[in-house]
Amino acid sequence: MNRTILAAAFSVAALPALAQDVAITGVKAQAFLERSGKLSDDLVAAKKPFKNLVRPDGDLGEPANALLITLAFSGPKNTEGSKKVARDLAQVTVKQTSGDAPKTLLYRAFGGFSFGPDGQAYRAFMLDDATCAPLEIEVKVGRTQKTQALDLACETPVAAAATAPTNTGKPAAPRR
Repeated sequence: MNRTILAAAFSVAALPALAQDVAITGVKAQAFLERSGKLSDDLVAAKKPFKNLVRPDGDLGEPANALLITLAFSGPKNTEGSKKVARDLAQVTVKQTSGDAPKTLLYRAFGGFSFGPDGQAYRAFMLDDATCAPLEIEVKVGRTQKTQALDLACETPVAAAATAPTNTGKPAAPRR
């Protein structure tokens, strides 16, 4: 009977510790390259602005209109987190600023983390049509919070019609 009481006391004491020990440790963003079907290197790690990812002549060399965002969490080794207890849930908000108005692209909660022997767990999600304006990814879990900015932009291509001479019905002036 003493073993049962001791085991019950240990398992109850261990429950709150999980939430206190869970932390966000990283945010990674990779563009989905539409011609090759591959993922780019981590855009966050590059620590530079990216332009025209949707265009074939953009910074990645082929069109990319979607991003795979991967979140890394650390926690107690070989444990499971709750899917229903608020303190065990990671809250993720992704905002994009186009002009002066920020727009929320995603608000999601992740729970039920299954930490392996290395104490790591990951969650991922895709963002479509999100490569032409700056992004801000905010993740909160337990007592930790991480905000990651991604500097994305698209330049409007100069239209061929705007640079070509217009036909006014008059003969063109001779070139000299």
